[in-house]
Amino acid sequence: MYGGQASCILSNLQETIGKIDEFLLFERRYVHGDIVCLLKDPHSQMGRVTNVEMVVDLENLNEKKLKDIDSKQLQRIRSISTGDYVVSGPWVGKADQITDVVTVLFDDGTRCEFTITGLEKLVSISPDMVDDYPYYPGQRVKLANSAISKSTQWFCGSREVKHDEGTVCAIDAGLVYVTWLGCALFGSESQQVPPSLQSSKDLTPISCFIHSHWQIGDWCTLPMIQHSGVHNQSRKSPEFQEIFVIAKTRSKVDVLWQDGSKSCGLDSSSLGPINTVDAHDFWPHQLVLEKGTCDDQNDRKWGVVKVVDAKEKTVKVKWESETEGENVEETVSAYELIEHPDYMYSQGDLVFRLHKGQHFEDTERFCSNFHLARIGTVIGLKNGIVEVKWAAGFTSKVAPHEIFRVEKSEGISATPLLNNDSIEPKLEKSEHDNHTPDSREKDLSDSDDDEKDCLKTLYDSKTFNVSRAAIGFLSNVATRLFGSPLYTSLLVVSDHVPENGSISGFDNEEDDQMFGETSAEEKFKETEESKDVSLSSASENMKEIRQFDMVNDCSNHHFVDSPGKGSISSQVKKCWLKKVQQEWNILGNDLPETIYVRVFEERMDLIQAAVVGAPGTPYHDAIFFFDIFLPPEYPHEPPMVHYNSGGLRVNPNLYESGRVCLSLLNTWTGTGSETWNPNESTILQVLLSFQALVLNNKPYFNEAGYDQQVGSVEGEKNSCSYNENAFLMSCKSMLYILRKPPKHFEALVEEHFNERCVYILMACKAYLEGVPIGCAFGSQHDEPEAPKGNSTGFKIMLKKLVPKLVEAFIEKGFDCGEYSKMGW
Repeated sequence: MYGGQASCILSNLQETIGKIDEFLLFERRYVHGDIVCLLKDPHSQMGRVTNVEMVVDLENLNEKKLKDIDSKQLQRIRSISTGDYVVSGPWVGKADQITDVVTVLFDDGTRCEFTITGLEKLVSISPDMVDDYPYYPGQRVKLANSAISKSTQWFCGSREVKHDEGTVCAIDAGLVYVTWLGCALFGSESQQVPPSLQSSKDLTPISCFIHSHWQIGDWCTLPMIQHSGVHNQSRKSPEFQEIFVIAKTRSKVDVLWQDGSKSCGLDSSSLGPINTVDAHDFWPHQLVLEKGTCDDQNDRKWGVVKVVDAKEKTVKVKWESETEGENVEETVSAYELIEHPDYMYSQGDLVFRLHKGQHFEDTERFCSNFHLARIGTVIGLKNGIVEVKWAAGFTSKVAPHEIFRVEKSEGISATPLLNNDSIEPKLEKSEHDNHTPDSREKDLSDSDDDEKDCLKTLYDSKTFNVSRAAIGFLSNVATRLFGSPLYTSLLVVSDHVPENGSISGFDNEEDDQMFGETSAEEKFKETEESKDVSLSSASENMKEIRQFDMVNDCSNHHFVDSPGKGSISSQVKKCWLKKVQQEWNILGNDLPETIYVRVFEERMDLIQAAVVGAPGTPYHDAIFFFDIFLPPEYPHEPPMVHYNSGGLRVNPNLYESGRVCLSLLNTWTGTGSETWNPNESTILQVLLSFQALVLNNKPYFNEAGYDQQVGSVEGEKNSCSYNENAFLMSCKSMLYILRKPPKHFEALVEEHFNERCVYILMACKAYLEGVPIGCAFGSQHDEPEAPKGNSTGFKIMLKKLVPKLVEAFIEKGFDCGEYSKMGW
């Protein structure tokens, strides 16, 4: 039909669609150090990218195309680009702003060089084709003679002659504004910081792996040009610097897997990125440090990771020994390791040399700037040895203690997002050491500085649970105070929590029959269904301990030296006292069975609280202590809270330093009911938030943004790993509290663990037999994708902790029953 034109149109359309498809075929780009997985098996082990080989297709301004060019042949248009790290003398810095130097060849043969400072005026005649640069080689420009400055350098011809039009033949960096990061000279007199504004001729760029950073749309030059597959070796004309745009990239990637194997030449399309990395994920050749116990913080081993079992959370480590030839390999739990804080090296890191070597001496002899041998970039790690490419141009291998990592303003590789719980309790310190006035004042003054590191509150979380008893009294308080159960909507009741709000999952009568022929998980389930035991019924002695009590000595309170209420006006003071008395009344009448409060008659602005971890969470049976300060502006300002951590990180919202991050305390951003309301918010609400929203059954999702992973396979896997570590940290906190109970809560600690020690050990035994964390007390994992059982690494670590718990219980005179005789 139509003289054959219809088929021609169809043919052209198919060709056009094919070109569009080819253009839109973007590949996922990886750089050295990225964490990846195989797309065909995304939930197996992870790997780290160790090398990238890239070929590109190029196109110049005249639409000439070059295919399959090795990216290592490409050069950037300027010798220094924004974001590059540069060296001047012993100093290393980052280039933040750059002034271009433009070389123009005028039509009359005159060549000149312009430093573009805004005074010269080169008016573009060519269309604006290069987005990244205001001027580019090949661009037609016109010079405004009236704007010519005396700094312009004329290579040939005369500046007096009128020049109309010309062609930009090259551009380069001129003046560079540098943010200095550090000096490579150690142990000498302090060096004066260089001026921020530097000439590019005085700077040495320091970088590596530039060939793997090219992207579609980047502009570059190609010194060696290929034509029709023949290497002509014809260099670019010195009169003209031809530029190309990258039209397509194709990459092959080498990956080092956690099990120690290595895959080379993988298509980047076969890999998927890993955006969140667990703090207990390690990699071969990584340098790690043993966490140690409470008593051996100064005698911890360090070593090199050989093999990692990502699923079982075990790591094979070659421990370094001071005695040559006595290095020992051992398989340990990932939960008892941290990345060595002094040797956290990865590819691309900037480093300073601390010790001289043969390469340094040779370079010092022949290099005009011997400081270039002190500053380098990490290009690889193997068996505890770091390979560094120095700014002087040579490469050498050094021991980790021979170099020092430079903190850069922004990272270039994936980092663990889960916070490391590397700090162990400092049990030998006195109260005076732990709570000096200086440290308290620093905490108060630096609170704003720390806010950026805080984690969000979980008012919008779907993962916490709270007992029905707590819901009942909370609703009652809200109705009595505000006319409606305001806060009830903030709390979600788990379907697996006993209706009576039971803390314990077992009855004393069944202790001896708990681990018979039936599996531990089934026994726990049967016991939960058949028995209804609350904390109060399990312990008559606990009734003798007052939940709300007034005490005298506040010397151990974290905020004891904080500015008090004495400086406020009498009218404000009267309102403040009335509000505090109202708070006392609420706390005295409506505290749940698992929260204890102490107030001080002589310091009404100070409060201490103890919160028992809820059943169904990794915090069950642990006790958490908080010091609260009511500022003079209270209740118009929220209370200040310090968590008595013992140096342990048990939760994303609770820091080792004692910092507590919660929207309700205005220590994290929030809106509406999430934030402190002077007319409605109370101390009771704060304490309930700690128990129900912070110390919940899936604390992993407390991390800012991690709630988006709820229900995903990756999120649930990471959550289970976090729960394992959270329970281990809870056990360590129990050891810390048993050895050093907080003042005014000694009786509570004594009676609580006297009554709960058997159940704690019973739960430990169940977890060692495979019961998921928290499920021993009624909270079951209903998600079909949730992994069953616990990792081998968790069991290794728990087996080391349980005997210490048994020993601590027996030292206190507690009856641990059959568990005291078990060979854990």
